[in-house]
Amino acid sequence: MMFSITAPFKKQKKQNNVSSKKQVNYVGCMRNSRKPKDFFKLLSQACAHYDLTLVYFSPKDVDMDRGTANGKVLVNDVWEEREVEIPRFIDVSTFCYKYKSVLKYLKEVSTLSNQRIGSKAKLYRLLSENELFNHLVIPYKTSDQPKEIFEFLFEHHEIILKPKTGQKGDNIYKIEFIDSNTFKISYALKETVLSRDELVKLLSDLVTKKKYVCQKYIHSYDSNHNPFDIRIRLEKNVEGKWEVAINLVRISSGQKVVSNVAQGGYVSELETFLKVNYPDCWKTIQDEIEYIGKELPGHIEEISGKTLSSLGIDIGLDQDGTPYVFEANTAPGVEYALGEIAMIKSGYYYFMKEFIQSNRDIS
Repeated sequence: MMFSITAPFKKQKKQNNVSSKKQVNYVGCMRNSRKPKDFFKLLSQACAHYDLTLVYFSPKDVDMDRGTANGKVLVNDVWEEREVEIPRFIDVSTFCYKYKSVLKYLKEVSTLSNQRIGSKAKLYRLLSENELFNHLVIPYKTSDQPKEIFEFLFEHHEIILKPKTGQKGDNIYKIEFIDSNTFKISYALKETVLSRDELVKLLSDLVTKKKYVCQKYIHSYDSNHNPFDIRIRLEKNVEGKWEVAINLVRISSGQKVVSNVAQGGYVSELETFLKVNYPDCWKTIQDEIEYIGKELPGHIEEISGKTLSSLGIDIGLDQDGTPYVFEANTAPGVEYALGEIAMIKSGYYYFMKEFIQSNRDIS
C-alpha cells in the first residue's frame, strides 16, 4: 500500500482566533470552486458517521502566514464560514495543482490525497511497459508534426487526435483515410470531407498550438451506432484499499467521436448494456471489466510512483468486445453514485486520520 506522507506529523503552531477545539476531527476537502456543490453536503454528512468534520475550501482560502484555511463547515444543512488550522489530511483535486506555491506549502504541513500521474501519453507509455496490462493500450503516437500524424494515419486508416492534456472530450478529432487525397474529419456533431492540402493546414493549425496524441480508432459503438465508453469509478475505502463505486456505460447522443455525457448523452448499467449489445460474450466482457477495476488502480500507482485516492478509468470495446483503456482520470466527476462515493470517501478520510494519528503516537 502506498502513501504520500511528506510531513504530516509536523507540530502546527496554534493561531489566535482560530477554532481548534475539535481540530483532531477536521478533514479538509480542497477544490478550485469556492462554492461547494450539492455532493459535498452528502460527503459532509457521511463524514459525521465517522465523527469527522469536513472543511471545504479552495486554494485561494489558504492563509500560509497564519497556517489556516478560511473554509466552510456544514451546520444544520447550511454552510457556515469557519477559519481552521490546516487539517492534517486534505482531499485535493488534481485541478488545484496549478496553485503551485499553495500546494508546495500544504505538502509541508499536511498529507494530501491525490497526485497527478501526468499526461495521457505518459499513462499509455507506462502501461505499455507493464506485462499485465499492455494488451489494453491502444496503438498511439505523440507528435507536434503534421508529417508524423499523416504517417500514423496511413498505417491505421482511422485515428483519433486528442490534446496531450485535456478534459471533458474537448478538441478531439477523428480522421479517416478515404483515398490519397480525400479524408473525413469528425468533430463533435460535424463531419467534413477535406483534401490532403486542407488536412495539412488543419493539422498545422492544431499541432503548432499544443502537442497531440494520435490513437488508432477503436470502434466502440453500440447497436445504434452511438459512441460509448465504460467508466470504472473508484475510491479508496475505510481499509485504505481501492473499491469500485460504480461501473457505468456512457453513451453519446448524436456525438460523432466522443461519449462524454457533458456534451450530450445518457448512461446505462454495465450488465444491461452488455447483454443487449454483446449477447454472446457479455459475461466474459463483464468479468474483464471487473478484473481491470480490481487490479489496474494499484498498478497505476505502482508504475507511476504516485499516490491516488480517486480514479475514473475509461474503457472502450472494439467490435469483437476487446477492451482498451482510453484514459485514467485522477479528478473524476461525482455525477453518478453520489451516495456510494460519499460513503467510500468518508471511510478513507477516517482511515487516513487514524493512520496519521497512529504514526504521530509512534513518533
